[in-house]
Amino acid sequence: MQPSERAPFAQLVTDVLAYYRQDASRFVLDLWWGACQSFELSQIRQAMQRHATDAEHGRFAPRVADVVRILAGTAADRAALAWGKTLEAMGSVGAYTDVVFDDPAIHATVLDLGGWPKVCRTDLKELSYLQHRFCESHRAYTGRGSFDYPRCLGGDRSPDSEYAKVGLPPPRIAFIGNAERARLVYEGGSAVGKTAVRFHTLQALAAAPRAATRMTSAAPRAATHMTSAAPQPMQRAAAPTGRAPAQPRPGALRAAPVVRRPAYHQGAANQPLNTTAERTYHP
Repeated sequence: MQPSERAPFAQLVTDVLAYYRQDASRFVLDLWWGACQSFELSQIRQAMQRHATDAEHGRFAPRVADVVRILAGTAADRAALAWGKTLEAMGSVGAYTDVVFDDPAIHATVLDLGGWPKVCRTDLKELSYLQHRFCESHRAYTGRGSFDYPRCLGGDRSPDSEYAKVGLPPPRIAFIGNAERARLVYEGGSAVGKTAVRFHTLQALAAAPRAATRMTSAAPRAATHMTSAAPQPMQRAAAPTGRAPAQPRPGALRAAPVVRRPAYHQGAANQPLNTTAERTYHP
């Protein structure tokens, strides 16, 4: 919708909520406008009418999720429709042509599956598994809302420089689906791919952890010197000075006496050792 259509859109939402005996505050109108701005005003009217005549959901006031479900479907519905569009392009366009879909989630999903040529050359016995992976990945991307994707899915052809050497124009790109939305997908995509890749030398990567390690190891060493220097006065005070030990004060705790444990000792040294040697017990 265009900004000039905000007033009739707000009036439409107000009238629909009044039918369900609910008031439309400014916050509610702003929420509806932000969520439904990507749709046409005529589509919103049709969605409101379909919701009101729905035997299951029409008993309650419509919410933004109800309108989005009617116009765009659920995530599973969008993934199934995207797979049908991709499957049709696999058979009609083929792996040798660059393609641009009108759904950016298809670009990110196909790139995760190995690229456009690999997807087009999938065996028939693996097609059901490919569909499962495609739908799962497509639902993940549509659930995120914003993500990076390649602006074009490259086919298995020669680079553009090879065509320029012989004076031929590069092959045309096939736009799949709505041409206007596909153009927006092409303009909003990335030319280098979906994931940014940066290269660093091993020296640069090795220098950063060393600097961090030196800074972190300096603090424990300082703490160790401080803790080891503290007990020194106590050790000097406890050193023997030749004086008699101080008598404990009355009522003070006394150290437990040292208990001498019994030990086994062998007999006299001059006694010959034999298997019947006596062993004496000395407590």
